[in-house]
Amino acid sequence: MSSCDNSSKVIFLGDSITQNAVNIKGDAIIINDSITGYHEYSGFITLIDEKINDDIKLIGKGVGGDKVSDLLPRYEEDVLSLNPDIVFIYIGINDVWHKYDYGTGTDIDLYETGLRQIISDIKNQGAKIVLCTPTLIGENSGEFTLVNQFKDVETMERMNADLDDFSDVIRKLSKEFNTELLDLRDIFMTYVSENNHNNKPSGLLTYDGVHLNELGGKTIADEMIKFIN
Repeated sequence: MSSCDNSSKVIFLGDSITQNAVNIKGDAIIINDSITGYHEYSGFITLIDEKINDDIKLIGKGVGGDKVSDLLPRYEEDVLSLNPDIVFIYIGINDVWHKYDYGTGTDIDLYETGLRQIISDIKNQGAKIVLCTPTLIGENSGEFTLVNQFKDVETMERMNADLDDFSDVIRKLSKEFNTELLDLRDIFMTYVSENNHNNKPSGLLTYDGVHLNELGGKTIADEMIKFIN
């Protein structure tokens, strides 16, 4: 986004949440929020870029639908070949969600194994790593529908338990590899528990229960920039 031959490089590796975090300055993302309707906002990488020095280059490497298994074939080209200074790894929502909607999620052991390989190779190259826990699927407790896929209370409870377990993997790997940790799940769940008085499925930090709305993007931007400046 910024351009400078001698700039520091910060890479954001992830899924559609990261893919949607980048938009050309002056060209906002337009979303259809089920709660508030159509509106525009800037993604969290764009928000960070507006507040940092020009000698820092931010590079978004998010791909919609990606799981850890999808990062493995591309992290060498998308991360290692660029020789970054800082790498944010923010993955896990699809690893859980797709298990319940499409039967193509990720077993937690494979999630850990894949991340361990990616983290090890990036760390060996000398980059600072910031591991991010997955946020949430649905901001409510109880029944939930995402992309016309209905989930009952029992399924939601299992999904939330999985997200907690996958977040524990991130926390464990952060300690093991001595990386930075951005515990987004804790931040998001705390905010929702304190502010979702009407038990809404979305509309606080997301527009559909997963993908970020304006406040969700700003929340992540404000946290991530602490690791850059």
